[in-house]
Amino acid sequence: MPEKWITTKADLLPQIEEQWNALHALFNILTDYQLTQIKNPDGWSIKDHVAHMTAWENSVIALLMGRPRHEGLGIPEEIYDTDDLDTINKAIFELHKDEPTHVIFPRFHQTHDKLLSIIDKLTDEDLNKGYGHFLPTDTGGHLPTINVIYGNTVHHFKEHLGWIEAMLAKYNSEK
Repeated sequence: MPEKWITTKADLLPQIEEQWNALHALFNILTDYQLTQIKNPDGWSIKDHVAHMTAWENSVIALLMGRPRHEGLGIPEEIYDTDDLDTINKAIFELHKDEPTHVIFPRFHQTHDKLLSIIDKLTDEDLNKGYGHFLPTDTGGHLPTINVIYGNTVHHFKEHLGWIEAMLAKYNSEK
């Protein structure tokens, strides 16, 4: 998951901010048409990528609050329990694909702010406890929580930024 292991909040937060800012530097220059009409081969628009990242950040909030992650994702438990990311991500896409940008982007900001607020209250010791400390019933109990946060923020933002940039480059080359 992480490109390098993060073990402290002091290392984590600046990386989250850096990737958040990188995403928004791009989003801030895009038109509504670009956000909604340029699609990847799976039919995802840029706003669908944003809804997806929001759902996964929300799943981390659920985890940190001791709730099952499927609740944060907004999908049925039986879909989450498949551990099949393609199936899970398709369910997230289907849930949000018809939502307009004026709903998706504010939700992304609200979710992100809420996650940062929760992280702010945690100590490095808390962050390095296993996933199971926050959600004892989940099978990911051994994974350090800080890695879950990193994976669903820094890593996830980088990953989607790359895909979004590729979508835009392909679109621009075809114009």
